[in-house]
Amino acid sequence: MGAKNIIDRNELDDKSGRPLVKGRWAGVIDTVGGNVLTTAIKSTKYSGSVTCCGNVASNEFMTSVFPFILRGITLYGIDSVQCPMDLRLKVWNKISNEWKIKNLNENIDEVSLEDLDTKIDMILKGQIKGRTIVNLCI
Repeated sequence: MGAKNIIDRNELDDKSGRPLVKGRWAGVIDTVGGNVLTTAIKSTKYSGSVTCCGNVASNEFMTSVFPFILRGITLYGIDSVQCPMDLRLKVWNKISNEWKIKNLNENIDEVSLEDLDTKIDMILKGQIKGRTIVNLCI
């Protein structure tokens, strides 16, 4: 899909306790939350932006003010619930046209509800690439 590098998820979960680590990102879109969000914030470069739109790992937010005042980064929360319909339509149009990812359907795996536990274990171990669709009819 155009990725130049694949990063192991452990690199995105810094447990050093340091308030800042080497700046790697100009921008981050975080869907995980928890310590992954904390790591994203403390590893964002000067004047970078971090967006947060999920809490799969945790809704906890524990960081210092150092990334904000020493690197001048900005944290944006994304809320799709209150987003005005005209803006939603503009974004959906872009996603279905100019932002559309080529070959998106090439990395899709289908699983039955009965096999979902096994697939979830594989996802948690980082053994899955692409998307998994749960087919309730098979």
